[in-house]
Amino acid sequence: MGLEFITRVQRTSVIAAGLLILALAAGAQYGRALGFAAGVAWSLANLALLQFVVTRVITPNRDPQRAFTAITTGIGGTLALFVAGGFALTRVPAIALAAGFTLPLAVIALKGGSRWLLGSPQWTAITRSRWTGVVVLALLVGGVWMLARTNALAQEHAATPTEHAAPATEHAAPDAHGAPAEGHAEADGPKMFPNVIGLIAEANHEQPWAKALHRFEFVIFAMFAALLISVVTIAGTRNPKMIPGPLQNLVESVVENAYNFFVGILGPKYGPRFVPFLGTLFLYIWVMNAIGTIPFMHSPTANLNITVAMALTVFIYVQFTAFRELGLMGWLDHMAGQPRNAIGWAMVPLMLPVHLLGEIAKPISLSCRLFGNIFGEDMLLVAFATLGVTVLSGLHVPFGLPLQLPFMFLGVLITQPVQALVFTMLSTVYFLLMLPHDHAHGHAEEAHHAANAHPAH
Repeated sequence: MGLEFITRVQRTSVIAAGLLILALAAGAQYGRALGFAAGVAWSLANLALLQFVVTRVITPNRDPQRAFTAITTGIGGTLALFVAGGFALTRVPAIALAAGFTLPLAVIALKGGSRWLLGSPQWTAITRSRWTGVVVLALLVGGVWMLARTNALAQEHAATPTEHAAPATEHAAPDAHGAPAEGHAEADGPKMFPNVIGLIAEANHEQPWAKALHRFEFVIFAMFAALLISVVTIAGTRNPKMIPGPLQNLVESVVENAYNFFVGILGPKYGPRFVPFLGTLFLYIWVMNAIGTIPFMHSPTANLNITVAMALTVFIYVQFTAFRELGLMGWLDHMAGQPRNAIGWAMVPLMLPVHLLGEIAKPISLSCRLFGNIFGEDMLLVAFATLGVTVLSGLHVPFGLPLQLPFMFLGVLITQPVQALVFTMLSTVYFLLMLPHDHAHGHAEEAHHAANAHPAH
């Protein structure tokens, strides 16, 4: 018992709450899921505050000043939690909030009961034989299955009277502008996994800020990815040591590999200048691709606005580099195909529009490729998750087969890093094509090295 018991209660409550929230969200009960999550957080915060006060007041060598500070903090924290609970009652369903609040208390009761049960002679008599244990386990599983099936049948029976009204609402009447009704228009789009911003916006759909939050949810996830990268890099380089720790070693390894990779493509003259931009671009895209695998998160790169913004950034930087290194006349010469003879000048009317169209097509191809692959991956996961639920729909159980898990692992290991690498590699090549090609200087250096290697006799 003691602090170890409280820690295990908190860990078990978080795991159980996560599973229950996922189940509620899978059933499109977003308001209840948000209310349940708020209730669990509220209860765990009360439990943590109580633990904080007890550990500083009831100690063998307690300091009166420290105990007074702890009690004052406990009173202030209790008032703050009371205000937060009252605010939550006005925003989320009260039943879901109460259920979430009682979850850690139920975990405490179940853990205490299980400790008593496991130490009782009755449990020892039941588990003395493995066959007795198997029978007890089968009875428990069968009882849970029957309870779940009865609940599912009751919900289906309760929904039966409203099924006859479904055809009347399936074809919503157009509004005054000839467009279909809002609910029908939203149901026609592809369904995605729910995310935390969508849940908050759905629970407060009548508030103006909720609509703005839903509108900019991909931007918020993109900013979260940038913040995550910044925190990790700052934490890894804040206090460098001669013998690096795991985080510093990870950051230094990423920087070193990125430097060698991009300098190997762009060369030692121009490569170091573009390593910060290209390395950040690769990490940023990779993290944005990967956070969509986390439950209740979403990949910002599955939205065309994000990928177009990054592609335009690369396009503007490439053109800026070309003007700075080549100048206006050099840029025009590059666009014209660098004509140096009569045939080259005769091909200028053809080469100039072709090169201009090629430059315009680069951001389009970059943005659409990344968007299509990540969006397609999300749709694939949704399709197989739906298929897993459909397979077990005849059993009326509140879960399905996790058929999407193999594709999630493939996405984490292959699709997400490869798409980030492809985007960054093409951006690197675009820079390389716009940089000056010092052919004469390169040949002179080769001749110089050859002369030093083979001196004249």
